[in-house]
Amino acid sequence: MKKLAILFVIFLCWQSGNAQGQEGYWGLAVGIRSQTVQDQLITRSRYSGGPVYFMIDHQRRKTQKLSHFQFEGSIGSLKTREFELGKSLGRYQQPKVTSYWNEISYGSLFLIRESEKGNWWFGPSISSLIHVRFSARWDNSSINYDFSGNFQAELSYRRNFQLFGKEMKGNIGFKLPLIGFMTRPVFAGVPEFLDQERSFESQLFDNTSISWVGNFPRFQFDNFVEFPIYGGNKIQLIYNWEYYSFQNPSLVQTAAHTLGINFLMRTR
Repeated sequence: MKKLAILFVIFLCWQSGNAQGQEGYWGLAVGIRSQTVQDQLITRSRYSGGPVYFMIDHQRRKTQKLSHFQFEGSIGSLKTREFELGKSLGRYQQPKVTSYWNEISYGSLFLIRESEKGNWWFGPSISSLIHVRFSARWDNSSINYDFSGNFQAELSYRRNFQLFGKEMKGNIGFKLPLIGFMTRPVFAGVPEFLDQERSFESQLFDNTSISWVGNFPRFQFDNFVEFPIYGGNKIQLIYNWEYYSFQNPSLVQTAAHTLGINFLMRTR
């Protein structure tokens, strides 16, 4: 019994020592994602709009390591200006796309340089991207999508500063996918390729390929300014920008600006 008590005390001391110098947060973010999409598999028109953005994330910070888990999403309408009322083609119904976007990512960054001007962090991350567009006007191509899973390199620069007497923190982050798995529709825009005897779900992965930085360049910049609030909690003002393109079976391009507020609740 004494041995068990001693082991228990040792375990508690080890846990206490391991917890020093680290802090964890759960976050909830809301905002607007200004997005532009052009998918030449469907049409040459550009669709743009400002879907509602949300994010649930978990952050853990140690002396030499940063780790984060993020579940991001947006939903809303994208429209093309080519059919606005008052223009020559305004007599037609204005095309509108309902956009569903989601990304799940996890990364672990390690401190590679520390100085008075700021700290540099670098490490691997993985992500799963889903972007679905729906429009009845596309007929046979009414459901269009991009699915990808990626292994990424992530770089982050963080610097502490003071503003109005408060300790603030600024972050500039960059993500670059190195290799991944991509799925795009094979039937969209080509009626004879659509197998009416098969369900839509069974055709989701008919057109798959290995993606890499050469044929799937995706650049992501994740930036925020962070300041403390009551109880050890924090708020982040976030601005993210991303762009990607893919050429199979036809060129698709997406760019987005995201503005939001992230409320971080300290868990340790």
